[in-house]
Amino acid sequence: MNDTFLPGNGFDTYEEQDRVLMGLSGSVRSGVAVRILQQQGFAVAAAVVWLADTPEEHAAAEAAKALAKKLDVECLALNAEALAGQDVDAARFAALLTAADKLGIQYVASGHYARMETDTQGVSHLFPPESGAPDESNRLAALSPEVLARLILPLGDFAPEDVEDMAKDFKL
Repeated sequence: MNDTFLPGNGFDTYEEQDRVLMGLSGSVRSGVAVRILQQQGFAVAAAVVWLADTPEEHAAAEAAKALAKKLDVECLALNAEALAGQDVDAARFAALLTAADKLGIQYVASGHYARMETDTQGVSHLFPPESGAPDESNRLAALSPEVLARLILPLGDFAPEDVEDMAKDFKL
């Protein structure tokens, strides 16, 4: 796959070395999202959020840490058990934003298949992907405008097949 296919090569770019905290799941898809963010010029840190002290959550955290090591990015483990009664996605983003604020990081990112667009008044809006990817915008619909203003969704323009191809190119 040609690198010019990826956003960040002449358009949709951010200031060099803006920082972003990526919610890492340990999946190949989240690894591709990290690589896209890096190609867009971001300095990426990762975080895995766990909401319960269960073997499944610990396994997911270990998978995310292993992926972060492979990607050569710092990975924080965020214990968000206190938020466990909330909507899962809202709880995870609350934990990510709290960590980002403490670290002085402006943006948070996720590997959801959805798109963010900013209107002429500077308000961020959530949209389904146009790529034929499964629409995950409904999972993020309850997020506040303040969260949406800081959210980057690097996979929103890509079909799952494109993400699979990028994973091979990135050796994930």
